[in-house]
Amino acid sequence: MSSIEYHYPVIGRKGTGGIFDRLPIQTLEKDHPYQFALFILAFNAIQQRSDAPQVVEEPAATFMEIASIHGRPYVEWAGDRNKDISADYSANDKKDTNPVPSRFGGMAIASAVVLYSLTIFHGAVVFPTWHRPYVMLIEQSIGNIAETLAQDIEANNPNEHGVWIKAAKELRFPYWDWAGKDVPENGLPPVLYEEKVEIMAVGGKKQIVHNPLSYFSYVGGVPSDFSDEKDDSVMLPFPFQITELAQM
Repeated sequence: MSSIEYHYPVIGRKGTGGIFDRLPIQTLEKDHPYQFALFILAFNAIQQRSDAPQVVEEPAATFMEIASIHGRPYVEWAGDRNKDISADYSANDKKDTNPVPSRFGGMAIASAVVLYSLTIFHGAVVFPTWHRPYVMLIEQSIGNIAETLAQDIEANNPNEHGVWIKAAKELRFPYWDWAGKDVPENGLPPVLYEEKVEIMAVGGKKQIVHNPLSYFSYVGGVPSDFSDEKDDSVMLPFPFQITELAQM
């Protein structure tokens, strides 16, 4: 397959008829049941779960591909327009094993020193230049699949006409406000950790499905370069006094 076939430009949601807010996940679940249902179904689809709809724009729009941009495994994103789609990562090259700052999105951590610098990096002015397109990418992938699912639902259920497609076009990637006033008392909302979630189904019925927000199962098994590393030789100022790092 030629490299041009892998190109998946990050353009966000297009042709949706307007500008729509990204909502808190609790609001999406409670007040927008059709959007929430499509969000969950589409998220399950890009995670390539065996019981999810097989409608993913492979390979660049899968969760594994998108998540790997943020760190490991060290492979080129399938949606990049490169003649050489193989990774240039080398276990013998310090620019890859101990980059400062990281060249893989700020999360490929090889030592406590790098972790310290990258934690600061997340609060730097350059953060939006990669993280905002990153959010646009997963929003685009899920939104496109949500529209495909909505079109199929309405095509097969005339009584649902005008409901699902509208919801799909208005769907944007939700968020959780970890600094909300209710967080110290209530903690994480259940939708972020319960393994099953209830969603709207055709005909106003309810359906229980896997919750893609609670966990992700690696497709084809855990990548070989995912492992824990220890570095007891470096001590950092509080609050960065850590000795064990989980490679991401």
